Amino acid sequence: MNWRNKTFGKLLAISTIVAGLASGAAGLPVSAADPVGTGAKDYQLRVLHTNDTHAHLDNIARRVTAVGAARNDHTLLLDAGDVFSGTLYFNQFSGLADLFFMNELKYDAMTFGNHEFDKGPGTLAEFIKQAKFPFVSANLDFSADSNLKGLSHSGLGKPGEQGQIYPAVIKEIAGEKVGIIGLTTPETSVLSSPGPGIKFADEVQSAQKQVDALEAEGVNKIIVLSHLGYTVDQDLAEAVDGIDVIVGGHSHTKLSAPEVHHAEQEPTLIVQTGEYNQNLGQLDVTFDSTGKLTAWKGELIALDAKDDAGNFLIKSDAAAEAKLKEYAAPLEELKKTVIGKSDVVLDGERGSVRKQETNLGDLIADGMRSKVMSIVKETGVKGYVTIQNGGGIRASIQAGDITLGDLLTTMPFGNNLTALKMTGAEITAALENGVSGVENGEGRFPQVSGLRFYYDSTKPGEVIDDVTGKKTQNGQRIVKVQIQNEDGTYTDIDPKAFYIVATNSFMAAGGDFYASMKQAKDDGRFYELNLVDYEVFREHLDQTVTVKAASQGRITDLKGAALPAEAGGAAPTDPGSTPDTGSVGFTDISSDPHAALIKEAAAAGIVQGYGDGTFRPAAKVTRAEFVVMVSRAFHVPESSVATGYTDISDVPDWALPAVKALKAAGALEALVDQSFLPKNTLTVKEAATVIAEASGKDVNLAGLSADSKVTRSGLVLLLTTALK
Repeated sequence: MNWRNKTFGKLLAISTIVAGLASGAAGLPVSAADPVGTGAKDYQLRVLHTNDTHAHLDNIARRVTAVGAARNDHTLLLDAGDVFSGTLYFNQFSGLADLFFMNELKYDAMTFGNHEFDKGPGTLAEFIKQAKFPFVSANLDFSADSNLKGLSHSGLGKPGEQGQIYPAVIKEIAGEKVGIIGLTTPETSVLSSPGPGIKFADEVQSAQKQVDALEAEGVNKIIVLSHLGYTVDQDLAEAVDGIDVIVGGHSHTKLSAPEVHHAEQEPTLIVQTGEYNQNLGQLDVTFDSTGKLTAWKGELIALDAKDDAGNFLIKSDAAAEAKLKEYAAPLEELKKTVIGKSDVVLDGERGSVRKQETNLGDLIADGMRSKVMSIVKETGVKGYVTIQNGGGIRASIQAGDITLGDLLTTMPFGNNLTALKMTGAEITAALENGVSGVENGEGRFPQVSGLRFYYDSTKPGEVIDDVTGKKTQNGQRIVKVQIQNEDGTYTDIDPKAFYIVATNSFMAAGGDFYASMKQAKDDGRFYELNLVDYEVFREHLDQTVTVKAASQGRITDLKGAALPAEAGGAAPTDPGSTPDTGSVGFTDISSDPHAALIKEAAAAGIVQGYGDGTFRPAAKVTRAEFVVMVSRAFHVPESSVATGYTDISDVPDWALPAVKALKAAGALEALVDQSFLPKNTLTVKEAATVIAEASGKDVNLAGLSADSKVTRSGLVLLLTTALK
């Protein structure tokens, strides 16, 4: 199972799962059953769990109440990571405020999230030392890190000492041994700041090794604390034998009920609470004498739920509430400091800044660019731009007074402003990476200043191996990048020229997969300015006086359409129109064996190139692209008849007429059944079959491998062969 080659975005692909997932048995037996002939008793366990709380302590006093009400003599209390980063509590106390309450609640174990490394291993080490519970981490090696190696152990914790790290621990709960394993996403190396001394190992192998070690100790009830993300947890449940429960985190997924895998064999359950301390998870399970799950019931306890009168349903614990006020006191004056004013809401919502240009993204990027331009006086460069990852923007700012508290909540990571000297080609590569996870809401999505760019989300994005960090698939989404001139006009980026790029220290070091930025830094083409990002933004607000920001049209997703005229596209910009004569002068087909055929097909209006002058002959063809080219080649008549495909809404508008036409002509029967799957690629044999149906001729494969994926060049060969 090649489950590991998933992009980070895929880990974040599902942010909320509504009720309706399989929950197994309706409830637990009232008393333990006695299996016939064995005399053995069933064993009941309650797991209370949290994940991705991110220093959101406003609900903590209600969490204390909820845990107290739910805890019994067979309960575990676990956390799946990312206690760090997100609010002023973390900025002020570096996780120790959260830890006070976790200690008071008597957590049994915690694994590390990627954000636990945001302030480096030294800050994490202090957090661990003050904890009154052990940490579990099976796929991290701390032996080369000076801060953490003295706290880390290679063997099982039995049960494990407080303030120490183990790959897994064995807890005795109500007379039975329960194993707890920890896993952290390998993407931490690029998503945070673990430093060079911490090494990451394969999650599946690490988990299986610890399951085997626990079973060798006679433990047959095993829980994994996973900070890998929901979709990876699903694969983990299938890939590792012996896991009973996966308590998940990282993807901020809200599972209203346990998700059950291979229930007919030995069930594995997946649970996760969502984010920001909004819910406490409660999972009740029953094991038989062999350690097999026989019954389960899970729910989320909403900590901020209110009645019709607006009163919280869960009352705050008085002592916890009083302690929270102590922690909150030094933050109050900080929060009240007015640092600017806005006439509009500045959009920093997770679902916005990770998918599109926003006015807040523009404003932050403008401030970074302005500061770099005032400091870095580099000759021989053709412009100054900013690329800021959307994941570094964590909240919106409301209209009215802007306070420092607002700002620190919006920009909580304290990254340093960095400037890089990059070529136009490297900038384009950075943007290609940035838009490659847009459909999954990945944090690498770029907010920019000093440039505008056009991309096509219907094209394949880059794929990065999340362990090695190596690119396994080139992206094809960036269509055109233009640099803003001093007079406000735009000029196409020069691939060979140098530009100064304002960014943050995290990205400059290759964070969020920005490999071309890391390349520039490794080459010594960087300026570490030692200015904290939110301080740079604060200075920009001082200069702006009153913000009236609106989006500037810097980022355009073409979604399959042609470039607009202002970016150099043909007018009218109809993606189905015949390209003008200049379109056949593709810059990248001279070495392609079918170059002459490509030129003929372009001149005939069958195929088109990209706005940057390329044809990309080696790119694999999606089904949406394929049907458009086939319908053009054979002049398949349009049809208004419904296709019946279950995913017809996913088909881009520019491809929909062609899909309907070929479906009505009966040409797609061998290719699709109920779903069209417009972004999927197809084989040479599949392409030839459809072309044969559309043309009424047998199609010669012309030497192409039948089972290989058809490329743009190969498709032109098949089409022209059928046309002659």
